[in-house]
Amino acid sequence: MLIPVKQLKNKKIIAAVAVFLIVALAGGAFLWMRQGSRSESPSDEITESDLPTLTPEDIGMEVTVRQDKKALMFELTKASDIELVEYTIEYEKEVEGETANEGIFGVMEIGKDGKTDTDYREFGTCSAGRCRYDNVTSDITINLKVTKKDGKEYQVQEIVKL
Repeated sequence: MLIPVKQLKNKKIIAAVAVFLIVALAGGAFLWMRQGSRSESPSDEITESDLPTLTPEDIGMEVTVRQDKKALMFELTKASDIELVEYTIEYEKEVEGETANEGIFGVMEIGKDGKTDTDYREFGTCSAGRCRYDNVTSDITINLKVTKKDGKEYQVQEIVKL
């Protein structure tokens, strides 16, 4: 049985429209689902900037810069009610004439031993006893996230000039 050319053209047009509608509906559904998964805005999340602030003096923070100015350490002398400290040490360095941000991250658990200090944190990388130090071009910013034994969290910031 032969189908007239006019009917064949109509079937092709109907098929093309149907495919277009299916693709458009699938795309719309995808975008709607994707938008729904982003319903939580960043302001709904707790960020460190939302935490209450303590001063370095409140926790007895004492920073020691090594004599060669290529490392620092810090100690907390008022840590009896502190369980955990997460820290970042941030600074800028010069790399091939350009300025780049650098950071050191760590955690200090205040355990039964009562240890409340870090080892020296090097401004650079060390491997197999050999260190390559950064050319630090800014002040050093130490940011702490302090978790007290009662579960409350606080932020502390100290800026150190080399």
